[in-house]
Amino acid sequence: MSWLQISVETVAGRAEQTGSLLEQLGALAVTLSGMEDGDPVLEPMPGAQPLWARARLTALFDLSADIGAVKAELAKQRVAIADLAFVQDEDWQNRWQAHAVRACFGQRLWLLPRGEVQEVQPDGHRVPALRLDPGLAFGSGSHPTTRLCLAWLAGADLAGKRVLDFGCGSGVLALAACLLGAARVTAVDHDPQALVATWDNAAYNGVTAEQLTVIAPARLAESSPQSQVFDVVIANILANPLVELAGHLSAMTAKAGELVLSGLLPDQEQMIRDAYPTFQFPPVAREDDWIRMDGRRAGVESGRPSRRMKDGG
Repeated sequence: MSWLQISVETVAGRAEQTGSLLEQLGALAVTLSGMEDGDPVLEPMPGAQPLWARARLTALFDLSADIGAVKAELAKQRVAIADLAFVQDEDWQNRWQAHAVRACFGQRLWLLPRGEVQEVQPDGHRVPALRLDPGLAFGSGSHPTTRLCLAWLAGADLAGKRVLDFGCGSGVLALAACLLGAARVTAVDHDPQALVATWDNAAYNGVTAEQLTVIAPARLAESSPQSQVFDVVIANILANPLVELAGHLSAMTAKAGELVLSGLLPDQEQMIRDAYPTFQFPPVAREDDWIRMDGRRAGVESGRPSRRMKDGG
C-alpha cells in the first residue's frame, strides 16, 4: 500500500502547533526530528520544546486526501513544505520500527515494541515486559533520560511502595513501576493527551485502575493529604520545571522517601542541589549528555535492604 508523505520545516517553538495542524488536515501519523542528519530524533516531554532551533515534521497521508487543500492551508499558515513523496507501507513501517526500543533493565524489566515476543534471560528466566508503540509521542523509552529512570526503577525494591510519576507522558515510568511490584502508582501530567496515552498503554499492558491512578496536577492537589505523599517521587522533566516545582515535589516525598529527578544536563546539577536543600544527592548517574539525580532527605536512613544495581540496560 502506498501513502503520501509530506515533510515540513518550522522553528522548534512552533513544532507542536504545526504537528496539530497536520493532524487536523488529515495526517495519519506525524514524526518529529531535527534538521541536520546528525540531529537525534527525540521524545520531547509534553509541552517541552525540542533542543534544535528548527525542526522537521514528517506527516503520512492517505492517497485519497485532498493534498491541494493541505498545501493551500500550510501556505496560509506560512509552513514551508520541504519534501513531498510517495512511500510504501513497508518503508514507513521500517522507519517507525527504527525508533523501537528493545532493552532489559536490571535483569528485571524488558522494554519492547507492542506485539513483539518477550525475550528470555540466558538462565531461562522470563522477566516482565512493558510494551509500547515505538512512536515519538510522549516517550517511547528511547531517550537517555527515560532509560536512566527505568534503570533506577529496575534497581529499586518497590514492593508495597506508593510511587508518583510526575510528568508521565506515555506512562512508561508509571507502568514500569506497576510491573516491578509497586503497590500503588499515580501518573500525573498537565496534558490531557498524555493521560489518554497512559491509560491506553496501561490497558495494553494489563495494568488496571486498582494499581494505577492517572490524573491531572489540579486533581491531585484536590485529593486528600494522605494521597499526596509518596514513597518514591520520580520526575523526568526539564531543569527549569524541576526548580519551579521543588516545593511541591519535596512536599510529596515521604520523610523516608526517595526523589528521582532526570531530564537534566550535567551543568544543571548544582541548580537542582540548590533547589532541594533538604535532600542529599549522591554522585549522579549519567548516560550520554544527560544525568539523573537520586535524593533522600538529609539525616534519614532508608530502613530497608537495597536492591540498587548498576545502571544500564
